[in-house]
Amino acid sequence: MKAWIRALKKKNNTMLFQMNFWFILILLMTVLFIGTSVLMVVSYQLYQGTRQEVGYVEHQLIATSQKKNPDWNEAIGLLYTQHPEFYVRIKTPDGKIIYSKGSEGIVDNNKYLIRLSLISSIFINNRLIPIYHHSALHGGYTFDMFVQMISIRHFIKTMVKVLIICTAIGILFGSIAIYHISRRLSRPLMDVTMFINRVTRTKNLEQRVPPPAHPKEVRDLAVSFNQLMDQLEQQIEREKRFVSDASHELRTPLAAIRGHVGLIQRHGTNHPEVIRQSIHFVDHESRRMQRLIDQLLMIARLDRKAKTLFPVNLSMIAGNVIADYAPEVDQTLSVDIADNVYALANEDYVHQVIVSLLGNARKYTPAGGWIKIIINSDRNYAYIRVQNSGSRIPDDEKEKIFNRFYRLDKARSSENGGSGLGLAIVRQLVEIENGKIWVQDMDPSGSEFIVRFLKQPEAGEAAEKKI
Repeated sequence: MKAWIRALKKKNNTMLFQMNFWFILILLMTVLFIGTSVLMVVSYQLYQGTRQEVGYVEHQLIATSQKKNPDWNEAIGLLYTQHPEFYVRIKTPDGKIIYSKGSEGIVDNNKYLIRLSLISSIFINNRLIPIYHHSALHGGYTFDMFVQMISIRHFIKTMVKVLIICTAIGILFGSIAIYHISRRLSRPLMDVTMFINRVTRTKNLEQRVPPPAHPKEVRDLAVSFNQLMDQLEQQIEREKRFVSDASHELRTPLAAIRGHVGLIQRHGTNHPEVIRQSIHFVDHESRRMQRLIDQLLMIARLDRKAKTLFPVNLSMIAGNVIADYAPEVDQTLSVDIADNVYALANEDYVHQVIVSLLGNARKYTPAGGWIKIIINSDRNYAYIRVQNSGSRIPDDEKEKIFNRFYRLDKARSSENGGSGLGLAIVRQLVEIENGKIWVQDMDPSGSEFIVRFLKQPEAGEAAEKKI
């Protein structure tokens, strides 16, 4: 029993059940609303007709009462012939009571069950027949007129039967139709859900959901899921490659350090110069490992870093970096910095970007070459440009240099202490700030790294946008 109840509750949460339930409910409410409206309108029309007939009978009774010697038997007999559902009780000025044919049971001996309204004077008798009552006074006469509204009762009974039959037929055939339609509409969604569950069960990230032709919403869901799986697979692949590259980069200095430690253990006692050389090498490699680990930790932090952008002065930041960095540069360093160039960015990130790009330019520019930094802007963007007179970067590697652990010249990079993470960190910093970075060739030689940020609107431009 409990299992059956759980299965029923689970089924109640399905889209198929919900569509059928709401369709039946809406159909039922619609039929009841239409039927009740028709019932009320037609009943009101019949009620108005009864009132008019009562008014006509009242006019005839008053006309009879105005005669010198009214013949009530003839008047009432004629009334019964014309209006068989009308019953009249007449109280004359001398206290005599006159009944129409059969009116005694209606007037005196009937027990009314329900009075529908104080205004309409309609009652329901014990046979569930609505009775309209109207009383009039004229010339000392009291006229009580009662009308059995059998036609309204018959109409109501017929309408209730029609409503019940129509509702039952509508619910039956409508439920069958909506069930098949909803199954056909929900089938693609069920297929997509089953396929996603299969991917989750098997943990096979290479599988993709076949997008159905229709409906469009389910097709968009399948396409979005496939895009998510593509991104997830690419992310996992990048992480695997990152772990592999990081392990390789750390393995090399660790092996060298262990080799020199072994050399010290074997020959350090008899050859003091070996100790000095090995300690110098271990110190160099340990510093290199420390830089590499710091860069790896920075990348890990940047992967989870929230975007917090404020207006920053690129001109001032670049000026401060160059003031600190210029004494260490062996090449000719020149600047072209426009005044008060503001961008939406993070000040610490911008500082790191400029330092890293200058360090990269210094590393790959030969002695006697030149480096130039340019800060400028146009209507929509602010730019940081770092140019150098080093060798050009091949077109097929212009995008690869921003990948982690990628080096154009691995041998030379290792000699310079490069880890292949500098430009990867720069790109990540720029993208966090909603910016873009790319590299292009200089003429006749050299490379130019360009960083673009959204420009902070000036006061006049901001006022124009508000207007």
